[in-house]
Amino acid sequence: MIEIGKLKLDSDFDYRIIREENNDMDLYIDINYRGVDIEVGESKIFNSRIQFPYVRSVLLRINKESTLMTVHLMRDIDLFSAFANFEVDYTDSIFNIKNDHEKVIISKNY
Repeated sequence: MIEIGKLKLDSDFDYRIIREENNDMDLYIDINYRGVDIEVGESKIFNSRIQFPYVRSVLLRINKESTLMTVHLMRDIDLFSAFANFEVDYTDSIFNIKNDHEKVIISKNY
């Protein structure tokens, strides 16, 4: 597990910092075109998960002073290839990006 600012990240994948300015940072995580299941927990809209097939990488855009980040799912290596993004509040939690055979599980736990 790594800690960057207030983010606690537990990932089975390597990451690299592709942008860092003041307290803002972008982490690039290559997941090699796997499917991604996002566990949504107690959502009022979704029952259990959201699934995205064939994702090249995940980009985490964080601010070290905040507990909010934007997660971008990328179709290709190009930073303009994001096809979905969502905001996560990781207050008092661990953000997980885990390999589960041929898919990736994104979740957070307390």
